[in-house]
Amino acid sequence: MDRDPPHRGAVAAAPDASLRALQQLLQGQRARVVAHLAHALGLAHLAVAEDAVQAASLKALQLWPQQGLPDNPAGWLFRVAQHSALDTLRRQQREQPWPEDDTSADHLPTQPPPAGRFAGELDDEQLALLFAACHPALPAATQVALALRLGAGLALPPIAAGLLCSEAALAQRLARARRTLAGLSLQVPAGAELPPRREAVLTALSLAFHAGARARARGQRIEGAEALQLCWESIRLARALAAHPAAAHADADALAALLLLHGARLTGQLDEAGDIVPLAYQPRDRWDAGMVRLGFLHLQRAQRGQRLSRWHLQAGIAAEHARAPSAAATDWAAIVQYYEMLLRLDGSAAPRLGHAIALAEAGDPQAALVVLQPLQPGLPVALRAHGLAAQARALERLGRAADAAHCLQQAVAAAQHPAEARLLQRRLQQWAATDAPAG
Repeated sequence: MDRDPPHRGAVAAAPDASLRALQQLLQGQRARVVAHLAHALGLAHLAVAEDAVQAASLKALQLWPQQGLPDNPAGWLFRVAQHSALDTLRRQQREQPWPEDDTSADHLPTQPPPAGRFAGELDDEQLALLFAACHPALPAATQVALALRLGAGLALPPIAAGLLCSEAALAQRLARARRTLAGLSLQVPAGAELPPRREAVLTALSLAFHAGARARARGQRIEGAEALQLCWESIRLARALAAHPAAAHADADALAALLLLHGARLTGQLDEAGDIVPLAYQPRDRWDAGMVRLGFLHLQRAQRGQRLSRWHLQAGIAAEHARAPSAAATDWAAIVQYYEMLLRLDGSAAPRLGHAIALAEAGDPQAALVVLQPLQPGLPVALRAHGLAAQARALERLGRAADAAHCLQQAVAAAQHPAEARLLQRRLQQWAATDAPAG
């Protein structure tokens, strides 16, 4: 007997538009359905829940374009995923009896969330699953990876790229994590357990946003999510965490501010040809003014905290760019100060590179070179082209045109994607056109 729930609502659209709309709807519902099913089955069956929701999503893509949307898409996905999970568990010959009724699907919302990029509430089960992924029994990098997988629905390649590890190593890490979580409960932690887990959740949301922004700039697709949609979902979750009674904290507001201010610039990130536009050349009137206002609102709320976190300082840097009426009017001296405070909390390669760039732009390229030259050999592969481009910029400001051109040529060769290589190559051509360095 066909156990699929009936389709009551009809939708008709052009095939491509309909498919894209369905993919976005499915991505938006996936995390809450996985959380709901994991709560029903228990964390011991987290992998089963993930696979079942993926199978239900594929089935929806097959059926919904012909039969129309169900009245409650999330409930439909849950019921189909639940049946798939129960079949899997039976095949594994589990002794525990599993219920046949679909009553738990009734707890999922029957209406789609309000329209808008950041609409929709974060329900307690979705929040609990994010925090379960960030359990202290797991290594920090594994916490972030699992939160990206469960909360953002990212596939292995973009997670591995963000964490600078191989896909094979990541797959093994996630498999070990699921086994570790098997005997634990799915609930939002309280008291002293909450802060360290919250930090891992915020880190995961930040990485998810930047994975989406990077993929959009490169013209890439992300398996399981549209690039921009991943950015908006990361912002939505950050704002929901900042508003949720259990997770509300100044750090969550600071992250929401950071992502909103970065998100506001995405509309100026690409030109008409689809090529990357550097921040200094982006037309400020193309930035999303509404997102900028929201970002400053969250930044103001973040000031209620008793300490400055790395999220506060990164948001402060983004705010300096957002409030400047032009690139030339940017207060680089203030940005240098933000980076110097940030480095006391985070001495990793990315903030050190940002500090060097700010030093050069603030009028001290020699100090920038002092930071960059010992930093270059140890930069991760993903940052090498950016480091070489920053060094070229500092050399250019010092009047060392030939050295700058050679360094920029190295940056082109080190670029990890053709879109980034084209951007650096255009800069070389601009120098040649103005009779700057001859190489």
